[in-house]
Amino acid sequence: MNLQELMQKRDGLCGQQEIVVKAAISEGRGLTAEEKTSYGTLQGQIDGLNTTIDAALALDARSQQLNQPAVKLFRPEIDNGSAGGDMQGKKLDDGGFENVGEFLLCVKNGDPKDRIGKFKADIGTGDVGVLIPPAFSQQIMQLQPESEIVMPRAMVIPAGDPPDAPFVIPYFAQGAKGALGGVTLIWSAEGNTIQPAGTDPDLPDMTLQPQEISGLATINNKTLQNWAAAGDFITGLLRQAWVTGRDFKFLRGSGAGCPLGVLNGPGVIAVKRKDAGKVQYIDIVNMLAKLYPESLANAMWVTNITNLPQIATLQNSMGQYIFILDNATQGLSGRLMGLPIRFTGKTPTNGNAGDLLLADFKSYLIKNGSGPFVAISEHVKFSANKTVFRIVANIDGQPWVKEPLTLEDGSSQVSPFVTLQ
Repeated sequence: MNLQELMQKRDGLCGQQEIVVKAAISEGRGLTAEEKTSYGTLQGQIDGLNTTIDAALALDARSQQLNQPAVKLFRPEIDNGSAGGDMQGKKLDDGGFENVGEFLLCVKNGDPKDRIGKFKADIGTGDVGVLIPPAFSQQIMQLQPESEIVMPRAMVIPAGDPPDAPFVIPYFAQGAKGALGGVTLIWSAEGNTIQPAGTDPDLPDMTLQPQEISGLATINNKTLQNWAAAGDFITGLLRQAWVTGRDFKFLRGSGAGCPLGVLNGPGVIAVKRKDAGKVQYIDIVNMLAKLYPESLANAMWVTNITNLPQIATLQNSMGQYIFILDNATQGLSGRLMGLPIRFTGKTPTNGNAGDLLLADFKSYLIKNGSGPFVAISEHVKFSANKTVFRIVANIDGQPWVKEPLTLEDGSSQVSPFVTLQ
């Protein structure tokens, strides 16, 4: 069975649920015990199919992203720092180190085989900077769709040469000129003069300037000495430090010396919630109504884990649960109102602005720069017999939408990024 057939099967199950509910509505009664059981059984099957479909779509999106140079993650081993090359069949340079643990141990204590020399670099921070060998930097900086929210779904621009140079790209100044920034179609009969539309498309520039970002990881010196066994652990630790740091800024960065996060972007629309400190069904419906219609295919919900109790008990106007339907044995649903949902600790907590975000991250631009480099400090945790490693790289990001979009009806304002006030 292929993905399309799975989707058709899911739609058929949803149709069966609809029949059950409409029968009760038409007769002006609640669901019978038998109908509740039938509805719950159908929901369990739907949730199972959703999990499979979401996983298949994520794998397909990741595959497409890695196969398209314009959206590949920067890897410094390609063309001396520029991204976009074909990685298939190309052996990445590991510098002769067996794993990242051995590399870091040699950065700390010196390398008797003198393999570090070709990776040394000036990172302009006063620290001893060493470029992480490409084979290991790919492991550390790789996309993490399971734990990372923004970058696997955003438009990623490769580093280029020089990698840290500003990158200028035009964007539509939509605003009152409409969602197409003043571009209009004029229907003209043959032989008639085309009259000007009255406004010209406005295409101002936005600039992405890679900013320095650091990920800190503290490693016990005994663990570091046992690099042969601890290599995978150390790689995972460094990766998590890097992934968490960049994801947080893509969501909440101020734009001052760091990326401008989605939640602080000028194009985000904040929907007033019905009751302070709560997330309710009507809030979710109102947020969907403010989403740019073209973003429905790619949008997802991102919410703080402190919202879980309220989202798990969401009820519609008939008092029916819409997230967990009479069957808690199936686990949490991965979708809300048909769109994927992710719980995280990277957004504001319950009741604060931005605790629930509806976003199409394809409207977020990321520009990679130089790095990653590693620098060390034995002094911060010297008394604890630990070494602090700092991963330094350069990256920038900001929303491609600079103001809410006015639809063709001339009045409705929408955005690819919608939050709760």
